[in-house]
Amino acid sequence: MKMIYGLIDMQSFYASCEVAARPEYACWRTEEDSMSDPPLVVAGDPERRSGIVLAATPTAKAKGVANAMTLGEALGMADNLIVVKPRMELYIETSVRIQQVVQTMFPLYEQFSVDEAFFSFPSPSHLFPDPVEAAQELKGTIWDLFRIRCRIGLAPNKWLAKMTNKLAKKDPSGVVWWTEEDIETKLHPLSVFEMWGLKKRAQVLHDFFGARTIGDVAQIPLYDLQHKFGVWGIVIHRWSHGEDHSLINPDSYDAPHKGISHRTTLPRDFYKRDEVAVVIRELLDEVCRRTRVQGQKGRRVGLSLTYANLKGGFSKARTLTTMSDQSKELYPHLMALLDRWWDKSGVRAVSVSLDQLEASSTLQLDLFEDRTKLRELTRTVDEIKSRFGETSIMRAASLKQAGQLLARSKKIGGHFR
Repeated sequence: MKMIYGLIDMQSFYASCEVAARPEYACWRTEEDSMSDPPLVVAGDPERRSGIVLAATPTAKAKGVANAMTLGEALGMADNLIVVKPRMELYIETSVRIQQVVQTMFPLYEQFSVDEAFFSFPSPSHLFPDPVEAAQELKGTIWDLFRIRCRIGLAPNKWLAKMTNKLAKKDPSGVVWWTEEDIETKLHPLSVFEMWGLKKRAQVLHDFFGARTIGDVAQIPLYDLQHKFGVWGIVIHRWSHGEDHSLINPDSYDAPHKGISHRTTLPRDFYKRDEVAVVIRELLDEVCRRTRVQGQKGRRVGLSLTYANLKGGFSKARTLTTMSDQSKELYPHLMALLDRWWDKSGVRAVSVSLDQLEASSTLQLDLFEDRTKLRELTRTVDEIKSRFGETSIMRAASLKQAGQLLARSKKIGGHFR
């Protein structure tokens, strides 16, 4: 008996949550016609007409509105656009309930993101005699319970399910199923840029190897792919042949992190080094706290800046000689990256990361500093924040005009509750 893998993805999730939560739109919305939704976008600050578009209904997208577009640009494309603030509590609560429904109907399940989940089931079987009917039942249940549309891709493995899910978004039925027999006839004719997960590597396959389709990639010798991409060459070779050996992992969200990052978008462009430094320190404190909670330490610290209008910037990292989970030790390296790569353009977003994480089972001693005392101090601070909130104890610099901690503490996922 073979296993079938599915990937379910909610359509325009944040925007769909907002439309579904507003009874005034219920009378004309239908599951089959996504254009029955109003032209609504979820964006930063409707009153100030600022921020970026986080999500848009299909009706809004049909007018040219796109995710990550500035709200000003979006309003210029559709004068009847409905703009609402993000409500992260609503989206997270809805996500949890939808994930529970998927898991109830398909117990072999793995959450993939806030609005996506993998699942798997045996077919043919008594419970699932028709895979497409099973997917349609899940799709209909999501609509009946939440008034949110979804798309489902079915395939012999997880990677192909991701590929069929992309096609399901354009299919009227919302469900696409491939078998092994469809690899040559349906997968291989697709453009190399349609290969999920490759990112910039797709351009290399096109420019360096002359590959125009996934079928062209399948003809490239494995040795050549390994020589160009290293271990990734093996992955690309398998994907191009429709192969993926990864299994459903129900505990994927509980697995140790390989890297931890934190990002914030600033209310205005920051031009002063001292202002940017305050934000970097705040983000680093949070990254280190989360790292310690996971019982890990990191070896590589990274800094990313995005410039004015959320365009341009840089992303750089530095690998250290020792592992650390202490903001005091990592902060100088981040400032060195700032001084080396920042061209003094206005900064609109900052991201700090710590990766190459490993279990923090040992404490490396230092001749010039009492690391045991530093560890006990941070443990005490972590405990206070855990019990009384992240603003219960903070650096004095966060009270400056550039500080973002107080504002961020009122948000979930970087957005208002």
